[in-house]
Amino acid sequence: MRRALVIFALFLAACAEPTAYAPADPEARAPEGYTELKIEPGRWRVAFAGNSVTGREAVEIAMLHRAAEIALREGGDWFRIVDEGTDETVREVAVVGGFGPWPYRSRFDRRFGFGPGYGLDTIETRRISRFSAHAEIIVGAGEKPAEDPLAYDARAVMAEIGPRLSRAREG
Repeated sequence: MRRALVIFALFLAACAEPTAYAPADPEARAPEGYTELKIEPGRWRVAFAGNSVTGREAVEIAMLHRAAEIALREGGDWFRIVDEGTDETVREVAVVGGFGPWPYRSRFDRRFGFGPGYGLDTIETRRISRFSAHAEIIVGAGEKPAEDPLAYDARAVMAEIGPRLSRAREG
């Protein structure tokens, strides 16, 4: 039975995929995906949170794409980033005898029956990171300010980075 549980846990870990470009579930313990908040007319806060297999660049690209979608949806042609940042959340997990990751718990050997004689008595820790990117944007219509390096053409952003997004599977 224990061997079956270990194999099942390894199977689940192997199935992890990067966060798909989709709205975040506000009810989730650790929401993944995009969120948006209208601050005032023409001004928005947009964010994208990834899981532990979604890299920093992928999270930042998804956040920019969402900003472009908001600009176009609101009748704009471009957006300007007023403030932005990327956060990293790190947690330590225990990897037992090469199997894992397992959330570390005290008295692990006694609780799960692993230990000397099972070949699973080696415990090491690994760092797992999750990235989230956020920005405050201003939406503008007409021609993008050419001299402003923080202004982005919304259509160009969507055309360039849209194909690089990991989309949610349908079905």
